[in-house]
Amino acid sequence: MTEPQNETIPAADPQSSAPVEAAAVPARRKTSRKALALTAAGAAVAVFLGGGVWAAAAIEDADREAPTAYWVPLGERMGVLPTPEAVPGNSLSGKLLPVTGDLRLGTDLGADGSDFVVSGEQAVEALRETRNGLTSSQRKDRDKLLAEMKLKGLAGRSYIHTNTIWYAEVRIMQADPKALDSFSRITKKVLEYTGDGREAPKVDGFPAAKCALEAIGEKGKEKIDSLDCVAVEGDVMVTFHSYGPKPFPTSEVVEFFKNQLSHLKSPGESA
Repeated sequence: MTEPQNETIPAADPQSSAPVEAAAVPARRKTSRKALALTAAGAAVAVFLGGGVWAAAAIEDADREAPTAYWVPLGERMGVLPTPEAVPGNSLSGKLLPVTGDLRLGTDLGADGSDFVVSGEQAVEALRETRNGLTSSQRKDRDKLLAEMKLKGLAGRSYIHTNTIWYAEVRIMQADPKALDSFSRITKKVLEYTGDGREAPKVDGFPAAKCALEAIGEKGKEKIDSLDCVAVEGDVMVTFHSYGPKPFPTSEVVEFFKNQLSHLKSPGESA
C-alpha cells in the first residue's frame, strides 16, 4: 500500500471556489451509496454469490455516509494492516494513471488515503477474517470463490482536475480473468440500477466498458453531476467514479477513463 501523498492543490479562483465546495460535500454523501454498490458488486457481493437478493437489499440499506472499503463487505471495516515497504514502480499501482499536468491527488478513498495498493494475499486474508452477517455455508462458498478468483492485488487512486474542477476515483482489481468477467457483469447491472436514465456515454475503443450518469441534488435543481464506469482489460477490472459541479465536462471525464484503460495496455503511452 503506498503511503498517502500529501500534495498542495493550487487554490481555485474565487469564482470556482463555491462550486468546488458544493461538489465535494453533496457528492460524497450521495455517491457513497453508489461507491458501496459498485464496490460490493465488484468484490464482496460477487464473491459472496449468495447473491442477487442479498446484494440488492444491502445496496438499498447501505449507509450513505459510510466510507468505501474496497474489499470489505458492507458495514464492516478492514483491520489495520502492518506498514508495508515502499511500493516498486512496476507494481499494480503502476497500472493507475499517474498524477500529471492539471491533475492532483484527490480526496481520501476511505481509510486508505488517496493512493493505495494492497497485495492479493492481504486482501484475501482480510476477506476471510470477515464473519459478520454470513452463515457457515456462505463463508465456505466465499472461501471457495476467493480461491477460484486468484486475487493478485487491489489498488486505488483519487484525482482532482484543477483546471475544469472535477474529481475522479479509480480502483483496480487484478485477478483471474474469468472471475473478473463475472464480477464486471454484476457491476454493470448495478450501474443500470444507479443511473438516472440518461443516455450513457460510450468509451471509444473499449466497447465492453459500461458507464452511467446520475445528477445529484434535489430533483430539478441538481447542481452536481456524476459518472460511473466499469471495464475489464485482461486480468484487471477497473471501477471508475467521477463527479463535479454542472456543467459537468462529461467528454473530458470519459477521455480520462479511456486513458486509464489504454494505460493498462501500454503504461506510459496514455499518461
